[in-house]
Amino acid sequence: MAQRIVSNLRKNLENQARRFLLKHYGGIGENKTKAADKIHSTTTLRKHVIDIAKAAEAMGVKRLKHITPDMAQHYLNQRKELNIAQGTLNNERNYLERVVFYKDRTKKLSNPIATQRQKKALKDTNRAYTKEQIDLIKKHQFPHNRFATELAYISGLRAQELLTIQRINEATISPHRIWRDDRFVGLSGVKYIVCGKNGLYREVIFPKEMAEKLEQHRLDEPRIVYDNGAKIQQFYNIAGGHNFSESFSSASKRVLGWSLGAHGLRFSYAQHRIDNGITDMTYLDIKSIISQELGHFRPDITERYLKP
Repeated sequence: MAQRIVSNLRKNLENQARRFLLKHYGGIGENKTKAADKIHSTTTLRKHVIDIAKAAEAMGVKRLKHITPDMAQHYLNQRKELNIAQGTLNNERNYLERVVFYKDRTKKLSNPIATQRQKKALKDTNRAYTKEQIDLIKKHQFPHNRFATELAYISGLRAQELLTIQRINEATISPHRIWRDDRFVGLSGVKYIVCGKNGLYREVIFPKEMAEKLEQHRLDEPRIVYDNGAKIQQFYNIAGGHNFSESFSSASKRVLGWSLGAHGLRFSYAQHRIDNGITDMTYLDIKSIISQELGHFRPDITERYLKP
């Protein structure tokens, strides 16, 4: 993973941002439903810290408390002129609002509307890889990344979740969620547990032959690894996280000329599940099952994985 090179000022601002966010918005390990306005994952915290520090440095301040609402708004307007995507502008507005309006969270910054950019036809069509495309990509991967691709495709794992795989008797699924009993209907194999977005522990299932191969990579003792600022206890010597994601995208571009990222494997899983193995159920139930298998709890989210 490439190392970020930052100035001493940026490092200082990042330290300030981290302390500020943990003090006013720290919610790692807390129930997301009951503390919706807080930050619940180290990955989200890291993203906030980096973007807030970058903005503060661009504004020419040395202390976060010197940022005024007018300065934040001017920064966002400048970012718009640089043709920044709307999603990025929305995120940056949210981060800056947390800084300048932490005492009165009802206040908002104006949201600049980004210049409309023409989407690539490929992404307009689909965000999932076909099995044939995945097979081509795997041929151009080293064995450890190839196996990670197979696991993510067969179970809908996020890149970082690959690093968190544990046996079913080594962890428990998050108890604050209401889980469907019919998850994995139509599938057979061995269940494992992974830790995903916002610290959610959930079950995944690997076909028996994949589970046997996974056990060949079992570490004698768990080890600590770091990925995008997250501290993870790893039980299997397999690829995952940022390094895997970057490698996958690189292989995809070499083979196909484009990349949907490793996240596209989750789209592939969802679309394969909707077409195979779940029968005699309402469409709403099917979407609910797939949603929970992916680590979500709203059936409507499944639509994002099924449609362009």
